[in-house]
Amino acid sequence: MSAHLREISENSVASNDTELSEDARLARATEEMLAVTDAATQDQDILRRTLSVHSVISSSLSFAERMQRAKWFQSAALVVIGRGTCGTVFEIPGTKSAYKKGSDKHSLWNDANLTNIACRAVTETKTSLQEIFPNVSIPRVPEVTGWISQNDLENWWLQNLSRFPDDTQTGYIFQVQRILPLPKPSREALIRLYFPKKLRRSAYQDPDNKACLVRPYLGQRRGEWEFSSPVLSLQNFPLYLDQIEELQLEATQFSEEMAVGLAIIHWRAFLDGMDMEFVLGSATADGELPTVVENFKTVKPFETPAGDFKRRQVHLWMLDFDKADQLNLKESWKSCCDKMVTAVTANDPYFPNPAATGTLEHKLWDTFEHAYLLAASNLLHIQRGLPKKANKYPALFLKAWEKKATELAKDTEGNFVEFG
Repeated sequence: MSAHLREISENSVASNDTELSEDARLARATEEMLAVTDAATQDQDILRRTLSVHSVISSSLSFAERMQRAKWFQSAALVVIGRGTCGTVFEIPGTKSAYKKGSDKHSLWNDANLTNIACRAVTETKTSLQEIFPNVSIPRVPEVTGWISQNDLENWWLQNLSRFPDDTQTGYIFQVQRILPLPKPSREALIRLYFPKKLRRSAYQDPDNKACLVRPYLGQRRGEWEFSSPVLSLQNFPLYLDQIEELQLEATQFSEEMAVGLAIIHWRAFLDGMDMEFVLGSATADGELPTVVENFKTVKPFETPAGDFKRRQVHLWMLDFDKADQLNLKESWKSCCDKMVTAVTANDPYFPNPAATGTLEHKLWDTFEHAYLLAASNLLHIQRGLPKKANKYPALFLKAWEKKATELAKDTEGNFVEFG
């Protein structure tokens, strides 16, 4: 019996109604436990449906109407929907766009520039890879649509600072496609299943939790720390392998899609992927990938396209490339391989862990390995000007990854390092 069910049972038996017989009190406790079990099953069903990458969501009227109304108010207040080491992300209400603001010009520019490269790589290879992986939804990368140049920066802030929260400091800024949140039923189900009971009401009411994205962690199960210190925000909510298994989500599908996504990052965008993230979020159901801007430094700041928010589709997204670096395979394969291995082993545990020993873990790694090699082979086949041995690099990388993962597993608990 779960701790949660035990808690309800104990509370029920400790009823103030002392006139009830022991059998009656136990019967009441059993009824309440069954009610909780039914509710938990319903929440699991909700998440199984809404966290599927094949899901098309009919948005709640409140979300869709709020977005539709905001279309007509270009001066609408901006709301924080995400924070990271590189910068803060602000929703542009009524549009499919967001602003990302940071104080470190180099990091923010690296993020904008490499996100653009990654987005282009996905756009250019989606059709061919979809033929090879017909049952896979190719992971998306947000489209970067503008960067405020140094000459325009001061004037732009004079015109727009009033739209930002009162404590906002000016800084460097770019415009990017917004990853829309998961729907309200998903948010409420996550809160009911994984938040402490005494904090659920405040979590329902916390506006920050409307910006709900989920990080699928295929490489780690919850341990003592995760159970004793549960995450209390739905922004970038971590969903560990045991939770994915408990919810009967498509773990092998996630593994396959991550493998294809990482292959695109490595062998089309030629990035090491350092500290990149994978999240489950949604997008307006337009049915097409975005058109990549050729040179977003030349785009006037800013055009903010509106969208139809009534129907959205769930996708796996790749984002945050501020710490990533470009790979130069012509110079040194060893240097490139070392960077790639560090990127996958020193990040949050998105990918299957090749050193893990569980049955599901083995299955996920086998799925990942097969999909990664197949995607990489097809991507390298259409590349020109690479070293003759380049077709061997993907397998060499996976072998080096397995070796590093085995070494890490022997150190203390073998946990992945988190950047924070």
